[in-house]
Amino acid sequence: MWLEELKALYTGYIEKVSRLEMAKKPADGLLGFGKKVSDDPCHEAFAEELEALLERFAQAGPSSEEVRRVLSFVYHAPAAYSEPASAYWMLNAVQGLTQELVKVLSREDALKLLRQYEEDIPRSQRLPVQKKVGKALKAAAKK
Repeated sequence: MWLEELKALYTGYIEKVSRLEMAKKPADGLLGFGKKVSDDPCHEAFAEELEALLERFAQAGPSSEEVRRVLSFVYHAPAAYSEPASAYWMLNAVQGLTQELVKVLSREDALKLLRQYEEDIPRSQRLPVQKKVGKALKAAAKK
Protein backbone atom coordinates (compact mmCIF):
# COMPACT_ATOMS: atom_id res chain seq x y z
CA MET A 1 0.00 0.00 0.00
CA TRP A 2 2.65 2.55 1.04
CA LEU A 3 4.98 1.69 -1.81
CA GLU A 4 2.16 2.03 -4.33
CA GLU A 5 1.22 5.44 -2.94
CA LEU A 6 4.87 6.48 -3.05
CA LYS A 7 5.27 5.32 -6.65
CA ALA A 8 2.10 7.19 -7.65
CA LEU A 9 3.42 10.38 -6.04
CA TYR A 10 6.75 10.09 -7.87
CA THR A 11 5.12 9.19 -11.19
CA GLY A 12 2.74 12.13 -10.96
CA TYR A 13 5.59 14.48 -10.17
CA ILE A 14 7.75 13.23 -13.05
CA GLU A 15 4.81 13.51 -15.45
CA LYS A 16 4.08 17.08 -14.31
CA VAL A 17 7.70 18.17 -14.74
CA SER A 18 7.92 16.42 -18.11
CA ARG A 19 4.83 18.32 -19.31
CA LEU A 20 6.38 21.57 -18.12
CA GLU A 21 9.63 20.76 -19.92
CA MET A 22 7.78 20.00 -23.16
CA ALA A 23 5.74 23.20 -22.95
CA LYS A 24 8.63 25.55 -22.26
CA LYS A 25 9.91 27.90 -24.90
CA PRO A 26 13.60 27.88 -25.82
CA ALA A 27 14.25 31.28 -24.26
CA ASP A 28 12.25 30.76 -21.05
CA GLY A 29 14.30 31.77 -18.05
CA LEU A 30 17.00 33.52 -20.05
CA LEU A 31 17.84 37.04 -18.93
CA GLY A 32 15.01 36.88 -16.43
CA PHE A 33 12.27 36.52 -19.05
CA GLY A 34 9.69 33.79 -18.98
CA LYS A 35 9.50 31.11 -16.37
CA LYS A 36 12.08 28.44 -15.64
CA VAL A 37 10.74 24.94 -15.06
CA SER A 38 12.85 24.70 -11.91
CA ASP A 39 10.87 27.63 -10.42
CA ASP A 40 7.49 25.92 -10.78
CA PRO A 41 5.63 25.34 -7.48
CA CYS A 42 5.20 21.63 -8.35
CA HIS A 43 8.68 20.94 -6.95
CA GLU A 44 7.88 22.31 -3.52
CA ALA A 45 4.46 20.64 -3.58
CA PHE A 46 6.11 17.30 -4.32
CA ALA A 47 8.49 17.68 -1.39
CA GLU A 48 5.63 18.63 0.95
CA GLU A 49 3.47 15.72 -0.20
CA LEU A 50 6.37 13.30 0.19
CA GLU A 51 7.12 14.60 3.67
CA ALA A 52 3.47 14.12 4.68
CA LEU A 53 3.39 10.61 3.19
CA LEU A 54 6.59 9.62 5.01
CA GLU A 55 5.23 11.01 8.30
CA ARG A 56 2.01 8.99 7.91
CA PHE A 57 4.08 5.94 7.06
CA ALA A 58 6.27 6.37 10.15
CA GLN A 59 3.20 6.82 12.39
CA ALA A 60 1.76 3.55 11.08
CA GLY A 61 4.58 1.64 12.80
CA PRO A 62 6.08 -0.08 9.75
CA SER A 63 8.36 -3.08 9.99
CA SER A 64 12.03 -2.75 9.17
CA GLU A 65 11.47 -4.58 5.89
CA GLU A 66 8.68 -2.19 4.89
CA VAL A 67 10.90 0.78 5.71
CA ARG A 68 13.75 -0.74 3.68
CA ARG A 69 11.49 -1.15 0.63
CA VAL A 70 10.18 2.42 0.86
CA LEU A 71 13.64 3.90 1.41
CA SER A 72 15.08 1.77 -1.37
CA PHE A 73 12.59 3.32 -3.76
CA VAL A 74 13.32 6.88 -2.58
CA TYR A 75 17.09 6.37 -2.78
CA HIS A 76 17.00 4.71 -6.19
CA ALA A 77 14.57 7.26 -7.72
CA PRO A 78 17.24 9.70 -9.01
CA ALA A 79 18.88 6.87 -10.97
CA ALA A 80 15.52 5.64 -12.25
CA TYR A 81 14.23 9.12 -13.15
CA SER A 82 17.33 11.00 -14.31
CA GLU A 83 15.20 12.96 -16.78
CA PRO A 84 13.81 15.57 -16.68
CA ALA A 85 16.85 17.26 -15.16
CA SER A 86 14.79 19.77 -13.16
CA ALA A 87 13.14 16.83 -11.33
CA TYR A 88 16.41 14.95 -10.85
CA TRP A 89 17.77 17.49 -8.38
CA MET A 90 14.60 17.46 -6.30
CA LEU A 91 14.66 13.65 -6.20
CA ASN A 92 18.11 13.87 -4.66
CA ALA A 93 17.18 16.64 -2.25
CA VAL A 94 14.15 14.86 -0.77
CA GLN A 95 16.31 11.99 0.39
CA GLY A 96 16.98 14.12 3.45
CA LEU A 97 13.36 13.59 4.51
CA THR A 98 14.12 9.93 5.24
CA GLN A 99 16.62 10.25 8.08
CA GLU A 100 14.15 9.49 10.88
CA LEU A 101 12.94 6.36 9.08
CA VAL A 102 16.52 5.07 8.83
CA LYS A 103 16.47 4.69 12.62
CA VAL A 104 13.68 2.09 12.31
CA LEU A 105 15.82 -0.24 10.17
CA SER A 106 17.22 -3.41 11.62
CA ARG A 107 20.97 -3.86 11.31
CA GLU A 108 20.49 -6.33 8.43
CA ASP A 109 18.07 -4.11 6.49
CA ALA A 110 20.30 -1.07 7.02
CA LEU A 111 23.26 -3.02 5.67
CA LYS A 112 21.32 -4.13 2.57
CA LEU A 113 20.16 -0.60 1.94
CA LEU A 114 23.64 0.82 2.52
CA ARG A 115 25.09 -1.55 -0.08
CA GLN A 116 22.48 -0.50 -2.63
CA TYR A 117 22.99 3.16 -1.77
CA GLU A 118 26.72 2.92 -2.29
CA GLU A 119 26.18 1.18 -5.64
CA ASP A 120 23.64 3.73 -6.86
CA ILE A 121 25.51 6.80 -5.68
CA PRO A 122 29.31 6.68 -5.84
CA ARG A 123 30.86 8.49 -2.89
CA SER A 124 32.60 11.05 -5.11
CA GLN A 125 29.26 12.09 -6.66
CA ARG A 126 27.23 12.48 -3.46
CA LEU A 127 25.58 15.74 -2.62
CA PRO A 128 25.66 16.96 1.02
CA VAL A 129 22.20 15.51 1.73
CA GLN A 130 23.32 12.15 0.34
CA LYS A 131 26.39 12.20 2.55
CA LYS A 132 24.13 12.68 5.58
CA VAL A 133 21.91 9.81 4.48
CA GLY A 134 24.98 7.62 3.93
CA LYS A 135 26.18 8.40 7.47
CA ALA A 136 22.76 7.58 8.91
CA LEU A 137 22.70 4.25 7.05
CA LYS A 138 26.20 3.39 8.26
CA ALA A 139 25.19 4.18 11.85
CA ALA A 140 22.08 2.01 11.54
CA ALA A 141 24.13 -0.83 10.06
CA LYS A 142 26.44 -0.78 13.09
CA LYS A 143 23.76 -0.95 15.79
